[in-house]
Amino acid sequence: MLLVLVAGLLAGSLLVLLIKRTRETLLLSAVCLTLTVFLAGVMILISKQGGISRELEGVLFFSHTVRVWLQYRFITLNQLGFAISIGRHLFPLCLLGMAMYYSRLPAVTRTRRLHWLALLCPAASLAAYWPGLYRSLIPTDSAVQAALYYFSYLWTVGYVALALLLLALEFRAIRIPFCRRQFGKTALCLLSLSVLYLLYCGQDPGQVYRFYSYDYLWVRGAGYLQYTLSVAGYVLLAVGNVICGVLALASLLMYTQDTLAAGQQEAGLERRFDVARSGASVFVHSIKNQLLANRVLYKRIRGELQREEPDLERLRQYVDSLSQNNEQLITRSDELYRTVKSKSVRLFPIPLGRLEQVALDRFARKHPEGLVESRLDGELQVLADENYLSEALYNLLANAWEANVEAGHSDRPVLLVCHQERFYTILEIRDQGPGVSPAARKHIFEPFYSSKNTNFNWGMGLYHTRTIVRSHLGSLRVENNPGGGASFLVVLPRYGNEGAGT
Repeated sequence: MLLVLVAGLLAGSLLVLLIKRTRETLLLSAVCLTLTVFLAGVMILISKQGGISRELEGVLFFSHTVRVWLQYRFITLNQLGFAISIGRHLFPLCLLGMAMYYSRLPAVTRTRRLHWLALLCPAASLAAYWPGLYRSLIPTDSAVQAALYYFSYLWTVGYVALALLLLALEFRAIRIPFCRRQFGKTALCLLSLSVLYLLYCGQDPGQVYRFYSYDYLWVRGAGYLQYTLSVAGYVLLAVGNVICGVLALASLLMYTQDTLAAGQQEAGLERRFDVARSGASVFVHSIKNQLLANRVLYKRIRGELQREEPDLERLRQYVDSLSQNNEQLITRSDELYRTVKSKSVRLFPIPLGRLEQVALDRFARKHPEGLVESRLDGELQVLADENYLSEALYNLLANAWEANVEAGHSDRPVLLVCHQERFYTILEIRDQGPGVSPAARKHIFEPFYSSKNTNFNWGMGLYHTRTIVRSHLGSLRVENNPGGGASFLVVLPRYGNEGAGT
């Protein structure tokens, strides 16, 4: 199992880097790679020591053949000991770095010196455990040897404990369900990797340099398995390896799947939009021809009204219908043109109160009877283009109100709420409509997709809204609420560290 875990961690870390290169993925890959180096070194050392049962061989190496193959790989004790030292001392640093990256505690986000101070202990330990320096400066059975061991052991365990504490505090502070789910996968992966690390980090890399010494420091934990465990100890070791290995690999796989799925969705939507862009000129040209034909027909009907004894009521109905159709076609042409045309978005710090006012004014013109309950912090700022982002909010408010009416809840308001979550400012538009079906969620942001009457809806509204949000370096998500209805979440990068929550 441990061999599979080492191979899985190596493959997973490389896959994460290939899919997406951000600070988050770099830190996650560094955590996996350092633990891979550490566990691989421990396994090679155990295989060279021998003296373990066939049952334990199955847990660690799968078979006796694999253990023997590792046993006869050419690697010196100095090389093996320093490889273990690198993994042992860099894993806590990378883990703490990732926890500090995720943490939104003011003491962590505002104090940049903490990141540099965290380097001191790993740097000191790696320097002390350099084979040449260790052999020349650390005498056998000395107090210095013991002090060095306890220093390295205490700070590594302390770093892991501090990292897990920061992750737990961050998970507890998250309120948006989809943010909690996303963060939970990463936190579970890091927790599982930390438990595996703590199982084997209890002994000193210097013990590898003094491979033939029998009076070296012995400590608790599985370590390098240089002493015999009880039956219960072997069982617990096997169970711990299996549980932590499965959780770590499963969480890492879910993380990579989510990252890959998001990339594939973006690529798919871009391909569909390219198709829409290529046919847009022909599409708009045909609409213009229809508008010209309607205009000619409109003039003929008006001429008919000037004749003797015309059917005035019918002709007036024709005129009104043609005029209404004309206005609808013009409006839809403008909407399509604005969506297809490459726009210049200029981002400035804008108070949410201003965006709220513009969006509600537009909403009121289309739905005078519409009800909206806003809970925005008007003083909170986001980087935005006022015209475009308020248009996106207006589109979402209009869709939410139409969902309320469709569900027979025209007496209930649409809710507009603001959340501050970690790196994001999230604007939530929540309705009490029928919700979004699983089939619709796969296509809801695609151009020309609509679940409504296609004679009056072209299916460009949500795609247009998503395009605006993307141009603000954000993302648009939809979630069904447990109590009914749906929530559309406009996720924007957080501007500054100040501002109230909901």
